[in-house]
Amino acid sequence: MIGVDYGSSSVKWFNGKEFGTGIPEGKSFTLGLSSSELLVRESFYPLCAGAKLKKLIINDVSTDLSVPPEEISVAFCRKEKLEKGCRFLVFVEKRKSLEELPQEIASRAQITVDLLGGVTAALTLSENFTLLDAGKRKIALVRVENGKISEVEILRGGFEYHTNSGELVSVLKGNEKNVILVGGGAFSDRFREELSKITDFSVPEFPPFGKETPIYFNAYGLYSFKKSPCKAFFKSFSSLSQELLKEKGKIIFLGTVTGLALLILTGGLFLSYLSAKKDYYAAKREITGELSKLLGEKVLAPEIQIPQELEKYKKLAEFFRIGSPSLLYYLNGISKSVTKGVTVFSLDGSLSSGQFTVKGRAEDEKSLKSFIENLKKYFKKVAVSSTKENKSGINFTVRAGVGSGD
Repeated sequence: MIGVDYGSSSVKWFNGKEFGTGIPEGKSFTLGLSSSELLVRESFYPLCAGAKLKKLIINDVSTDLSVPPEEISVAFCRKEKLEKGCRFLVFVEKRKSLEELPQEIASRAQITVDLLGGVTAALTLSENFTLLDAGKRKIALVRVENGKISEVEILRGGFEYHTNSGELVSVLKGNEKNVILVGGGAFSDRFREELSKITDFSVPEFPPFGKETPIYFNAYGLYSFKKSPCKAFFKSFSSLSQELLKEKGKIIFLGTVTGLALLILTGGLFLSYLSAKKDYYAAKREITGELSKLLGEKVLAPEIQIPQELEKYKKLAEFFRIGSPSLLYYLNGISKSVTKGVTVFSLDGSLSSGQFTVKGRAEDEKSLKSFIENLKKYFKKVAVSSTKENKSGINFTVRAGVGSGD
């Protein structure tokens, strides 16, 4: 097993002895997706396990975000068992992020979140801590009490942006007891200086990584992910789709053998026919059992039940597409509109308000104008509400109205 931290700036890996960057060679991986675009929520559900639980979580999240279920992936772990259900920590990621992973690693990987690798690594140091993973595109803050995750917060923007922002002050609150700093921010003198004004912290260093420990911290934890208190997977090795593909090949082969045996019923072929028939029904029972787990109900007539389930999901997908484009459409539009020379600091707004407010900095008027023109492709009305020039460029505030583009 190889732990792979698929971060936003570079890919880091650890195989138990060696470590490095880039896509490693190997047969199986535990891959942690960057949490820079991750949505984290804590929810209660009346179910504590089973295929129906995952469907319930996906439908719940897609309804809240106004996003079709097929556009998101969820991973979750149980935080607490209550009298009439369980409380879960739920991680939501765009399915596109999983589909864009290199096939040579995605096909052999169980996929989770990078910050859970960091938690697993930090548990080798303490059972009570606050992990501060300061990367180039995000800062993930995870509080762990008695070996269990109690709180997760994701701050958009990396350690360079947050060096002088007030967000860290409000989130850390100055009362943390054991802050463990990892990620690129651990090597920034300026970030560490500002952080020291808020709270005390430590930067881990142990073999074989030495001074590079903060960079490979998540990969180290992902290598030992079986010890994680939160085994949340977007995709695991026991994926049903892979098993069904294997069994499908077996059924096609055995079905062919069965057909030949029926045509030529000689003594030797008749025995082959009986053997093939036995294997065929064994494989069919196995697949029916897996389908029962997937649907959360006993499957007796797959030819009828499976089309019914597909039709139900088709209607659900059509329902969620009704109305204006999804929230992800507009967020993706803002992301694609950012050009060279433009940095976005904050984003406020919602579909219900019908407007988004984008604040950032442009190097010059040309960069700002290009950003505005790109936004007009995704929003009905785009207007610059304020600008302020300084030595580093032009600080701007842009308001974008929800609706179709030009």
